[in-house]
Amino acid sequence: MSHSQSAEEKLKRLERQIQCLKEMGVLLESTMSYEEILTLVVEQINLVSGAERSTLYLVNEDASLVSRVLQGGELAEIHLEPGQGIAGWVARGGLPLVVPDAEKDERFDSSWDAQSGFKTRSVLCCPVRSKGEKVIAVIEALNKTDGGVFDEGDLETLELVSTQLALSLENSRLMVDLVEKNRALLRAKQKLERTNRELNLLLDIEQRVARSDDVDALAVAMLKQTIEITHARIGILYRPDESGAEVRVVIDALAGYRVIRVDPGTGIAGWVAEKGQEVNLDSPASDPRFDQALQERIGLIPEHAAAVPLLSGGDSLPTHGSLMVASKKMGEGFDDDDMVLLKLVAARLSQAIEDLSNREDHERERRLATVGRLLAGILHDLKSPISVVSGYAELLAEKAGGKEGEEYYYHLEKALGRITTMTEEIIAFSKGERRVLLTNTRLDQFLERFFEEIQPVLEANQIELIKRVRISGSALMDGEKMLRAFHNIARNAIEAMKENGKLTVEVDQFGHDLYFGFTDTGAGIAEEIQGSLFQSFVTLGKGQGTGLGLAVAREIVEAHGGRISFTTVRNKGTTFLVNIPAG
Repeated sequence: MSHSQSAEEKLKRLERQIQCLKEMGVLLESTMSYEEILTLVVEQINLVSGAERSTLYLVNEDASLVSRVLQGGELAEIHLEPGQGIAGWVARGGLPLVVPDAEKDERFDSSWDAQSGFKTRSVLCCPVRSKGEKVIAVIEALNKTDGGVFDEGDLETLELVSTQLALSLENSRLMVDLVEKNRALLRAKQKLERTNRELNLLLDIEQRVARSDDVDALAVAMLKQTIEITHARIGILYRPDESGAEVRVVIDALAGYRVIRVDPGTGIAGWVAEKGQEVNLDSPASDPRFDQALQERIGLIPEHAAAVPLLSGGDSLPTHGSLMVASKKMGEGFDDDDMVLLKLVAARLSQAIEDLSNREDHERERRLATVGRLLAGILHDLKSPISVVSGYAELLAEKAGGKEGEEYYYHLEKALGRITTMTEEIIAFSKGERRVLLTNTRLDQFLERFFEEIQPVLEANQIELIKRVRISGSALMDGEKMLRAFHNIARNAIEAMKENGKLTVEVDQFGHDLYFGFTDTGAGIAEEIQGSLFQSFVTLGKGQGTGLGLAVAREIVEAHGGRISFTTVRNKGTTFLVNIPAG
């Protein structure tokens, strides 16, 4: 080669070096991602060194090497153990290396060629050093494109590139470390804030449980706090009861709540309660357990839903219900932290429900015992006046003579006897006694007496009585006690109606059971008390109500081996249905 050709070749190489350094400078100052920059740097190394393929290895703390950028995109990453291959040798020794024939060099690792199908002929490898002279990366170029081998000029070019690349890598690593640390700090801060909110929630729950005597109010307050912490729009508390199930719905934490009556097992919340299993759904509306009718009553379509059961003692079935949140405001589904929080709240709420229910049962028993003692005293005091009234009534009847006097005396004696019987029955109820004296009772006489006794009350309230008796014959029952149960049901219906109402009494037989239906045209039963309607001391909107009538009626019906239930429609009326064995 002539002197002029050599000079010309050196000039071209210098121009390529300058151009490469300029372009790399632009790349390294760009706002592209770390991986994108390194990929383009490798392409520039290929151009300036005339290599078929180049790889940039980053050196880890344990001296292993990893390539996250590979020309051609055949592999996403290459991992080398410390000292493995030519790149590993350069990283360990910190010296550049030119290998004209790779196969003849003992440091060459052919496993990469076997895996990729690439044929390595010559290798140019250069360390990238930090300011402290620590090797932080290795540049490896493979095979000259012109078929020749790498020379000292190529090595000089690669060393220039490595100097500029070192500064950028250090700055980039510092920036990446800083960003990662900031992200870690942000995550830690967010987690700490959430943990703090959760602890405050659990502390508030404990305080509420300690001072609360109302399960429903406690549950709604806990539900509002839970949807606030989980960033949910909808909160649902599902609880089964004696006559079905109720769903308490909260939409947004600051809003009020609604009570919706549903059939047992309705919807996703009902399924969770019945099965005792948790769910976390991204698209609840497409789930087969989703209840469209309930959603329409709520008024919102849930985008996400997470629900956990309110497990009873021993984590067994049946449950106390379920706790559900839906439609996360952040636009994403509920995560594992949300599920853990839900389970914590559900566990404490379940325990609170058991504790408060036991407390309510104890209080109910105490009040019943008090009522029993008071009535026993009243009955004792009334015996003398009742005897006096009965005696004078008999004298008046004898004095008046005739059938009319005897009829008046008969009704008066019956009324006085009913006062004594009613009082004795409530005393027995307060003691938990459920004895009945079953006798063969003629239905026509039993119903005639019932209709006759309630007629004055109906007339006083201008209520029409409609009778639909479809059977006759007799039934095995305690007539006096069943009559008392029917009186209580009828009185409840009369109190629910205004003037000009209608009370329909239907009697029929299906199979081996007798059915007695009592339908009024009143305002219906409020959803708030439907689940506890047959419990003692439950009443709503009755100034003179004691809350014992339906509780006593249920005790009497169940003592006969029967069942009492109801259906109600707001502003249209209620039907109570009593069924007992026919004999």
